[in-house]
Amino acid sequence: MTKPRRSLRENLFKNKFLFISTIIISILLACFNIGLAFILKWLVDISVDGTTSELIRLVQMVIGFLVLYLLLSITHYLLKNKYIKNALTRYKEVICQIIIRKDLTDFKKKNTGSYISVISNDVKTIETDYVQGNLILVTQIALFILGLAAMFYLNVLVAIVVLILSLVPIIVSVVFNGRVAFHQTGVSEKNEGFTTTIKDFFNGFTVVKSFGIEKEVSNAISDANQSLETKKRTFNNLTDLINSLTEVSGFMAVVGTFSFGAYLALNGKSTAGDVVAYIQLLNYLLGPIAIVAEYLPKRKAGLVLSDKIDQMLLTEEKEDKGEKKEEFADKIRFQDVSFTFKDSENQVLSDLNFELEKNKSYAVVGLSGSGKSTLLNLLMGYYDNYDGRILLDDTELREIDPSSLYQLISMIQQEIFMFDTQIENNIKLFKSYSDEHLQNAISMSGLEPLMEKKGPGFQCGENGSLLSGGEKQRVSIARALIKGTPILLLDEATSSLDNETSTAIEKSILNIEDITRVIVTHKLNGAMLARYDEIIMMKNGKVVEKGSFEELIDQKGFFHALYHVTH
Repeated sequence: MTKPRRSLRENLFKNKFLFISTIIISILLACFNIGLAFILKWLVDISVDGTTSELIRLVQMVIGFLVLYLLLSITHYLLKNKYIKNALTRYKEVICQIIIRKDLTDFKKKNTGSYISVISNDVKTIETDYVQGNLILVTQIALFILGLAAMFYLNVLVAIVVLILSLVPIIVSVVFNGRVAFHQTGVSEKNEGFTTTIKDFFNGFTVVKSFGIEKEVSNAISDANQSLETKKRTFNNLTDLINSLTEVSGFMAVVGTFSFGAYLALNGKSTAGDVVAYIQLLNYLLGPIAIVAEYLPKRKAGLVLSDKIDQMLLTEEKEDKGEKKEEFADKIRFQDVSFTFKDSENQVLSDLNFELEKNKSYAVVGLSGSGKSTLLNLLMGYYDNYDGRILLDDTELREIDPSSLYQLISMIQQEIFMFDTQIENNIKLFKSYSDEHLQNAISMSGLEPLMEKKGPGFQCGENGSLLSGGEKQRVSIARALIKGTPILLLDEATSSLDNETSTAIEKSILNIEDITRVIVTHKLNGAMLARYDEIIMMKNGKVVEKGSFEELIDQKGFFHALYHVTH
């Protein structure tokens, strides 16, 4: 069920005081600009038919006028920049928070390149075309209205002529408004595709080099780039056409107004100062028309991008994330559980029926492709489209809030992601733990030699590029241990470690008290397997045998055969 929400765009206007203050100062600045036209009128009239004392008084007034204008201008840009900074900071933070809060199923419905494109490209366009555009439009519309009012005050006939001549650029803006928004959306989509393409190839750089597909990758990037730039060219051609039409119509208005004003002056119905004021005021009419003609379509395009972000981030949010579960009290039960990946016909897991009791240790073994990792992924709640029931105590897994579930279960995976930060942060994952707690996790994961050699402030590099595979696995084990959840899942977590280190870490994990362990392993070490409460043997997505090490060896079944093949 989709939860109805207001637009994220509202976060751009949370600080109403700054927004309204900026608008008020903008209108005051527009008033001062109109005042400049009257100052020019008075200067011309005094030069034609005035006195020196009148000129001195006017110059004194102009100095005071300019000082006030400077103070207003400084206040305006300080308020404006602060408002834009606060608005965009909040907007981007809310977008990032919504993305981070998404559960895995919702998150994976979009390529991560799409999220990156939204934050880096779309938000920047919204900043320039919508947020700044709103302030520009308010200022220019105020300037137009005040300029027109001043024009009517000076001469009604001139004002009517100017108003008629100004209709042409307004009509141009209205005609092209929808097309600009359409092409801006197209540019956004192409930007998203280009970002996604670049991200995919950079993430797969090792594959690119290993398989010698540099030329093919370059061609694919070139195609995406060409498509983006072609769409941008179409958009730029359209906006430049609008600007050209607006400039020509503006020139027509200038010539028409000047000609009509000169006619009135020649016939004694206006002064030379009035004509100068007409031209100056005309700039405050035509300038705003040109800017409004440019920014109205851009503002609409910004709104379209904002709606796109809302649709992308809000429509998948669920009203009810499930119930909270704060403790694991008894057991996990699989009841007739089967699972098939979406868009696949092959069943990965079939008719699973078994229990995992609290504070016991379970080893899950089987050949590659038998469904071991998928079993752990179901326990982590990564997939909810399985048949049957998975009960955590008496609560169905799908009914538990994912964030609550992750407070009960930790998983150490084979593929480990490392943040480009200090090694200590990669263990603590930016949370706060006591030194004793941290040291205990470091010791149990076998990280002590690494920490002593490189120190806790060692930078791990992008995705741990400055660490070996074994070192990354130790960090992954440490971050799971420090979290201290009552259920710990390990998916081939020691596969990159030598046998001695692997055995030492496995012993440490098995020695932890008051924790339930489910460990997928391919290292069939008899001495270690004998320490597990139960071994779960999987084959072709089914649990074919269960029991202790001794029991399964005595049965001489699938496990017995697998164990002796590896020894």
